[in-house]
This record gives sequence, structure tokens and C-alpha cells, in this order.
Amino acid sequence: MKKIFLLLYLMSIFKLLFAAPYNTTIRVLLWDDTLTQTIKKGLSDFQKATGIKVVLELLPNVSLPQRIRETVTLTKTDYDLVAIDEPFIPEFAHLMESFDKWGQGKVYKKPRYNVFAPNAFEAAQWGGVFAGIPVNANVYIWMTRKDLVDDPKYKSEFRSKYGYDLGVPRTFKALRDMAEFFHSKGIYGFAPFTKAWEGATAEAIFMFESFGTSPLSVQNDKVIVTLDEKRAVEAINFYKELLKFAPPGALDMGHSERIAAFNQGKVFTMFQWPVYVPEHETPGNSVVAGKIIYSAPPSGPVKRVAIRGCWVLAMPIASKNKQAAVEFAYWWSSRETGEKLVPVGFTPARADLLLNPNYNKDRPWFKAIFDSMRNAVARPRFSRYSEASQIIRENWLAAISGKLTPEEAVKKMKKELNELVGK
Repeated sequence: MKKIFLLLYLMSIFKLLFAAPYNTTIRVLLWDDTLTQTIKKGLSDFQKATGIKVVLELLPNVSLPQRIRETVTLTKTDYDLVAIDEPFIPEFAHLMESFDKWGQGKVYKKPRYNVFAPNAFEAAQWGGVFAGIPVNANVYIWMTRKDLVDDPKYKSEFRSKYGYDLGVPRTFKALRDMAEFFHSKGIYGFAPFTKAWEGATAEAIFMFESFGTSPLSVQNDKVIVTLDEKRAVEAINFYKELLKFAPPGALDMGHSERIAAFNQGKVFTMFQWPVYVPEHETPGNSVVAGKIIYSAPPSGPVKRVAIRGCWVLAMPIASKNKQAAVEFAYWWSSRETGEKLVPVGFTPARADLLLNPNYNKDRPWFKAIFDSMRNAVARPRFSRYSEASQIIRENWLAAISGKLTPEEAVKKMKKELNELVGK
């Protein structure tokens, strides 16, 4: 009998020692796309390891800022973690716990800054602190048709006409020349983003920064208008030049139109966000699957840039379950989780995963993400970003469509931005 009691006692001690360290629930607000759907696939592993039940709420990315405004204050929150699209960090940073104050995990280690892709953590920075942790390396990457640049006939004809080798466009000059060349062959040289959505703002910033100017900058903790009119006009005129070689309806192209045109083999080169790349690599949906070279964007006249749009996982100061919340964030960011979920659609922020040669064989865009992050730039860092984005977008589209001259559009953009900053 004593032996039985001793055995039962030892078993109870064993359970206490090796039981999951938590018995709690956290609520997490995320955007809804391929990455977050992949995260859902790994939740059972996380819950078994920690004893933390995760209640996920997934919303369209455009809906998240308003939900955060409605549910998170300094003293109250409906969520223990919220995903913030990078441009909205300045608006919400004061409501979030600084990453430096996040505790150590009991199950998953707090990651070091240097395990992430270059400039990824800058997405979370505002006011000299990091408002959370980047959970993807979302950045412009460039796509070029490998089958076209490797074609001997095209290579010979291009070199004969332009005096240098056909290939991935590394500069804006090469981009323009190659777009013109393939347009003359019945292949559209470039696919723009021109819908009146956020993507058009990103295009405008990409072009302005490549020509060496920024609509807004933070100087001495103050947001000021810094758009150089001459360079902005040059950027607009160059983009209008590219539009000559774009598909019909080039002034009304969004994600679906660009993806369809490229997948049908009609487009030579264009930028893309990593989340959409698998759509190009699905053989049943894309005639160019396996025929794409991924790289950093071409360099503009002043510098090479890539628009960054990382999602940041942030913890409201008002959360009552911070220790469990950080475990989830650290699990998401761990190498172990990445290795399990990359094969089912996960896009990591960690450098060691993006540069893993085994992944690069099947996912060559991972290396392009890392390379693009080296030159990543943010959209304007401003607490009233939504209004600034609309001003930039509306005037940019007016200029490239011919509704306003580039000079008129730039002057109007500067005027309206100055009025916004002065409010």
C-alpha cells in the first residue's frame, strides 16, 4: 500500500513539474491573409507547450486601425496583443508597451534584435522606442520573367539596340529600356499600381524616394514637409514614361489586375508584395510559375529603395495578461515555429529563415525579401497617416493620369500636407 501511495505521490509531482506553465486565455487581434491563416495551423502546438488558449480575431487589414481605436486605451483593452500595420505605429505607439519592457518567456526565448531581417525592427519604432515586434518582413520585391531574359534571340536583339546585356533591371534606366523593348515585342514591359488605394501611395513614395525626396520627414521629433518639387516632378514624369509600356487600363490597376496580367504571361517585370508571390507560383493558375527571378527593386537616379510594410505585433499597456501574451509573440518569432510553418505558407521575419538555403530552393523570393530589406524605407511616419496618405495618393494619381500637370500636383500636395501638419 505504501508503495502505491508513493507512486501516486511521485506521479503528482511529475505532473506539476512538467505541466504547461500557464492555464489562461489571451485574445489576439490580427489581419486576415495567408500568413495569419498559417499561424492558425500552429496554434495547437503553442497551446500544448504553454497551456495558453489563444482566441484569434482576424479582420481585413483596412479594418484593424478603426478596431484598435474603438477597443484600446491606456486603461482598457479588449485584446492582449494587436497587429498594427507599420504606417499606423505613430498613431498607436503611446498605447503599447515598449518592447524593451516585455518580460522573458518561460517556454519561448525573447528574441534578440539581430535575428531579424535588416531594418525590420525599425517598423516598430516611434519616439525612440519599439512599440512591438515585427512578425513579417513585408517589403517590395521585384519580379522579372526569367524565360524572357534568357531567350537568346531577345538577348541578341536587346544588346544590339541598347548596347548592354538584357537581364534583371538593376537601374531605372534599364527598367525603362527593357520595358520599351518588350513592349515592342507584344509583351507589356511593366505593370503599375494605380487604383485609388493604399498601394498607389506606396508607389508614389517608392518613386519619390528613388529620386531622393520624401513628402514628410521627422526632424527633432517634429513632422515636417520635405518634398523637393523638382525631384518629385522628375519622379512623376518617369512613372508616366513607364505607363506607356503598361497593359490597357493601366490607370486602374490594383492587385488582382496586376496578378492576372503577370500570370497570363503578358508582363515582363513589376514589383510585388511577398504575400501575393505564391499566386504567381501556382502552376494551375500561372503560366509563368517557375519562370520568375526575384530580386530587390531597381535603383533610382539617387538611391535604391524598397517600400516596407511590416506588421508589428504590439501589446497594449492595459493588457492584464502580459506574460502569456509575450509567450505567443516569442513563439511566433521563434526559429522552431518558422521551420514548422514555412512549408505550409509562413513568411518569416527572421534572417536565418529567409536565408536558409533549403527554403531558397523552393522559395527564391525569401532571399529577395532579405535583400530588399537592406534598402527598406517607410511610408511617412505621422500620427495622422491616413490623411497624409490620401493627400499623397490623390495628387499622385492626378499627376500620372494627366488631370493635373506634375508641377501643379506637386505644389498642391505640398500645400495640403503643410495644412495637415499645421493642424
